[in-house]
Amino acid sequence: MSIFKVPIILLFLLLQIVVSTSTYAGGALRADDLTPPGQLVDVGGHRMHIYCQGEGEPTIVLDSGAGGFSLEWNTIQKSISSETRVCAYDRAGYGWSDMGPLPRTSLRIVKELRNLLRNAEIPGPYIMVGHSFGGYTAQFFARNHPQQLAGIVLIDSSHPEQVLRLPKTTKKVSARPENSRTYSITRPVLHDHYPKETGARAYRLMSSWKYRFTRQEEMLNLPRSAEELMQAVPYKTVPLVVLTRGKRVWPHTSYGNEMEKVWRELQDELSALSQNSVHLIAENSGHSIHLDQPELVISALRNLLRQ
Repeated sequence: MSIFKVPIILLFLLLQIVVSTSTYAGGALRADDLTPPGQLVDVGGHRMHIYCQGEGEPTIVLDSGAGGFSLEWNTIQKSISSETRVCAYDRAGYGWSDMGPLPRTSLRIVKELRNLLRNAEIPGPYIMVGHSFGGYTAQFFARNHPQQLAGIVLIDSSHPEQVLRLPKTTKKVSARPENSRTYSITRPVLHDHYPKETGARAYRLMSSWKYRFTRQEEMLNLPRSAEELMQAVPYKTVPLVVLTRGKRVWPHTSYGNEMEKVWRELQDELSALSQNSVHLIAENSGHSIHLDQPELVISALRNLLRQ
């Protein structure tokens, strides 16, 4: 057992190496291939990476799910940057961003994002785009700063009540001390439709310890992020597009059936958060709609820009 001090003592109780057949098998990278494409901006004691393309307003801000970061948005960013400014960023601990203070919750993440946009001199209004856990960022931002928003796109987004309402697994989990952490150290796995031009760099960045640490800290604090979101005032008039996966991701069991049913109910409820909303089903996509069918996200953004 090894002990490493960040702000708190973390106990590494388990190192589990999982090898996936979908692991990226790209060649070696030169040192300059890992140069950040954007800028590193101080947000109050640590730096975060943001990469913007295009000009104009509103500015589109792209936020990924747990474990995701700026490189996965390459296709969408290139396509829409001819029409307005599009910024993809790395949450603290991912990509080129430094590790950030704990806990990694939506309250802290949105505060860091606000500092990032301000210090990088990227003014609003914004269209916030959030995939999965990144949907918490878009929703929290909208609830706290609706006057700065021109629209929201939620991509198979997390719902603040999913922690309470999704059926619990029957798998037994061993108890562990309150202040301990159990980490699975796994090989990175890239989505089959990850942009090929950024895959090698993404794989290298996903192999870092700070990436694995941050991903698991975000998931450990998911209930806390959900509570923070539920305590914020709902938004009612911000234009909203909800994109929900059409492909099943859970097994064909009674548990999987209930998961699919509740997930669709939660997505329907997200579309009711605004009086100006559209709910679209991506029939040919799994959870990562922005990778499976990026054209749907591009179309949704163009519709918001026309508004």
